[in-house]
Amino acid sequence: PLVGINIAGAAATDTGVSPPFGGNIKRIFRGQNERALSGSGDMSFDDDFWAYDSGSTDVTWDDYSMEPKRCMIYKNKHVIAFDLFGKGHNQCRKKKQGTYLMDVGLFAKAYVGQKQVDYGLQGNDYDLPDALDYMECTAVEYNDVYYYAKLGCSSAGGLKVLAYTDEYCTVEVGTNIGLYNDIKISFNVCQTCVSWPAESTDDYSNADDDEEDEIELDDNFENYHMYDSKLCGAAAQYQQSCGWGCKKEVKKALSSSASSSKRAWGGFEKFCLFLWSVTAIALIWVVLKQRRMMSREDAIVEEAAMNGLGLKKRHVFPLALGIIFFVLFAMFMVWKKLTWLLLIGTNVGLFAHFVFLRRKAKKSGAGGDGYVKDAGLEIS
Repeated sequence: PLVGINIAGAAATDTGVSPPFGGNIKRIFRGQNERALSGSGDMSFDDDFWAYDSGSTDVTWDDYSMEPKRCMIYKNKHVIAFDLFGKGHNQCRKKKQGTYLMDVGLFAKAYVGQKQVDYGLQGNDYDLPDALDYMECTAVEYNDVYYYAKLGCSSAGGLKVLAYTDEYCTVEVGTNIGLYNDIKISFNVCQTCVSWPAESTDDYSNADDDEEDEIELDDNFENYHMYDSKLCGAAAQYQQSCGWGCKKEVKKALSSSASSSKRAWGGFEKFCLFLWSVTAIALIWVVLKQRRMMSREDAIVEEAAMNGLGLKKRHVFPLALGIIFFVLFAMFMVWKKLTWLLLIGTNVGLFAHFVFLRRKAKKSGAGGDGYVKDAGLEIS
């Protein structure tokens, strides 16, 4: 019979087995500690990397989820920081078990292994990325020059195949050697340690030969799959602890990444910038057209009001150029709040001025006052 026990502290010592990440780990005892490697298959890159997985049923990985945070350089090593969450985490919002580090190459290998399992359970194939060939420092030739390549972290916090001049990959160079990372890790996204096949994929039709294929599962798949996670299992084996200083560096890197994203215009923001800019140009045109129909009396009243503020009509054009310059400069510097304030404020001001001129024109027309062409555009 199955017996579920929460192992912590002394209980873990009694069993002689320590939880892989520390803390409370749910353990299941079946009278034996072996299982088939459910869903693993014969991966083309299986080697000693997976030797730790002896079919243990110690950890119910189905209860856990992981959230990769960022690829970063910590103590001169390229690592990936990730958070682990326990049962009842509500999409990685609570029940955080801790923050850990893992070598970028090892994490990438485990991540691809998990993807191959997940895709296979849905009846699909996940192609092996070329970037896995550069988990270790590898000699390459580019334009008749020899370099060394290794998978590492980019300045943006993602993965990148880096170029080096030495066989130990310690002296990095910025030369483009024609190698690109094709491992797409979803950072800051909650990912379950164990995925299950959809019921609709038990049998599916092949459109090429109209033959019905069936996803092959282990005989004990339903009983053992909950303990099988390529990603989280490898993370438990190869993880490094992340102390206070490490967590501070991770937080700093995430803050820097968030700041960089805020310092760039998004697609929707660019559309809004274009829309408000075109609207401002259109409003300038209709305002100028309306001013050409101002009466001489209204033009004199307006000029007197401007003189009271210490302004003359000849100052309007330089002021307008100044506003346009500041709007364009704020756009270039990605000063978002100032840009929206100037751009939207200009549109509101132009629209209000147009409404004012329109109402004055209607009143003057009703009173029988004649219009003097370009009276509102004369410069004193």
